[in-house]
Amino acid sequence: MQQQRPVGWWVKRLDELLERGLDDVVAAEGLSRRHWQVLDTLAAAPSARPDLDAALAPFATPARVDGVLADLAARDWVEEHAGLLALTHDGRGAHGRLAGAVAAFRRRVAEGLSAEEYAATVAGLARMVANLEGQPRR
Repeated sequence: MQQQRPVGWWVKRLDELLERGLDDVVAAEGLSRRHWQVLDTLAAAPSARPDLDAALAPFATPARVDGVLADLAARDWVEEHAGLLALTHDGRGAHGRLAGAVAAFRRRVAEGLSAEEYAATVAGLARMVANLEGQPRR
């Protein structure tokens, strides 16, 4: 039965499990997956708000990002200087506390797949997205 399901079913189910699983990983800090995504994005580099919105667009509306940023700012984990959002010292600490657990979750997701299988899966999904995103039909 499982092999008869179309790719859309598997993608939707995996997204649900990723959402719930990552929410569970960061719940000890009172956070959601969206909080983690903002923390992780800003841990890579400070960001202008439009760039942060663009990075998170597949996952959250700008209004949702507003709420997450407000919560992170209230915790003194994010601040804005000269038009750039950045993690504070405490925000970097929170990111560091969570990074190991998130990495362990990501390893669990790919458990049993070789590096080649994982790369092929991602490449296949990326190709499907490209097929449907503004690519001319053949």
